[in-house]
Amino acid sequence: MPFHFNGQPFTKPQLRQYATEQLRQNLQVWEADVWKFVGEWLNDETHITVHTSGSTGTPKAIQLPKDKVRNSALMTANYLGLGEGSNALLSLSANYIAGKMMIVRAIENRWHLWATEPSNQPLKDVPDTLTIDLVAWVPSQLQAMLDLNDAPLNQRIHAICNIILGGSPVLPALASTLKDFPNRVFETFGMTETISHIAMKRLSGANATDVFETTDENIILGQDDRDCLVIIAHHLADQPVVTNDIVEFIDERHFRWLGRVDNVVNSGGIKLFPEALEQKVQHLLSQRFFMAGVPDVQLGQKLIMVIEGPALNHPQLEQLRNHLQTILTRYELPRNIYSVTRLEETATHKVNRLATLKKLALAQ
Repeated sequence: MPFHFNGQPFTKPQLRQYATEQLRQNLQVWEADVWKFVGEWLNDETHITVHTSGSTGTPKAIQLPKDKVRNSALMTANYLGLGEGSNALLSLSANYIAGKMMIVRAIENRWHLWATEPSNQPLKDVPDTLTIDLVAWVPSQLQAMLDLNDAPLNQRIHAICNIILGGSPVLPALASTLKDFPNRVFETFGMTETISHIAMKRLSGANATDVFETTDENIILGQDDRDCLVIIAHHLADQPVVTNDIVEFIDERHFRWLGRVDNVVNSGGIKLFPEALEQKVQHLLSQRFFMAGVPDVQLGQKLIMVIEGPALNHPQLEQLRNHLQTILTRYELPRNIYSVTRLEETATHKVNRLATLKKLALAQ
């Protein structure tokens, strides 16, 4: 069975030639990105070039062996039980690993790939009659569609067999909504260095959980002396991948994500995990926010909260502090609350905590 792109069948040589022809056309930027990567995947080179997201540092270009990228593509299909002829939707940028991997999965598993412009309305140009077996979105794309309260649109989302969410953590409010979804929705865990995800967490239905499961039994997990996850997966990476993610192990294939070591706050000898605290209080705020540690003479670091939007007036601040006190311990309460018109972001639209703190002159 050949690979299909937007309903048109191709062999790999035909697809490579078609990509070359398409790039001679006057394409939209997102379309050109798709065909550039298709050409790169099908050329005679042994590696592809990808860029890290920059969420924890300067984005960098790295080389990934095509045989290991192919292994990742086959692994995902096997984990989700998707065989030849499955329908996959590409609605992420082909400039980054998540979008690239949807293309590779489709080509290598001989799926039918449908591509739409990356946006917060990724289903608007997709035929209503198309049964989608797999789509990868960032959480904000799914949230934006649900916020429309459009019943027919919600039915279309529920009809997608498998939705995988990555790029940023799924916020508690969205996770709560997804528990009632009739289809399979997963949050993914992974990074560019592990060639996309190496674990998934079921968010929908009776099997919803807060625990990630590795997507292949050959993935070996460990921890370093910081309690950060170490991933050994020779079919994906030649060397162990040492992460900055602090995890709690359930067993050899299951773990809970607690946060990033970069963000851990040591306040007077007490370790605080901002991401975990954010999840506790997320329902109190409709706008984006984060917690972080900043230097303090007495405590070494103190915990603060940064909220996106207009500055809160005194009664609003007092109300928020009172609500926080009912949820957090006295050690977990932010010492100061700041407002910023807009949170700084990375190229992949993740909140850039350090850049935002620098904007507020709270970090160097």
